[in-house]
Amino acid sequence: MNSNNLELAQNKLILLYIIKNSNGEFNDEQLTKFILEINLFNFFYFKQYIAELSESEFIFLDNEENYNVTNEGLNTLNMFVNELPTTILEEIDTYLNTFKKDLISKKSIIAKYYKDDFDRIYVNLAIKESNVEIFNLTLEVPTKEYAKKITEKFKIQPEVLYLKIIEQLDI
Repeated sequence: MNSNNLELAQNKLILLYIIKNSNGEFNDEQLTKFILEINLFNFFYFKQYIAELSESEFIFLDNEENYNVTNEGLNTLNMFVNELPTTILEEIDTYLNTFKKDLISKKSIIAKYYKDDFDRIYVNLAIKESNVEIFNLTLEVPTKEYAKKITEKFKIQPEVLYLKIIEQLDI
């Protein structure tokens, strides 16, 4: 196998490794961001590898449009994972853990505003831990600008509001 084919195979195995270890958490945007942040290969090669892995039925998109590895992809990865450089896998694992924590953190804080049928503006603030909602507050506010300020502030420090409310309710 010439060096180009070896690099191509290795890069596809690395992608399989990343998708497998993401546990179905990455959609296309998130996977692309991850790949570009760790600078393993450029955007165009990445898209080519994804297309080829999909065509070969090594990966698929689930109902939520997140990437997953098929059984055939898992078998291939298990067969050749030892051929991948340990340093690259360790680097990927480190970045993957950090990236997944950030992803979970972003999924765990909800701060949005909306209008109802009577043009009243509401703000909804929520915190989830391990997909369990531990805090949910909906408020009517006077203006859209005020709603924006509240949601932006909550996104930055959700624990501050949560702790203040808990302190006030603590008897």
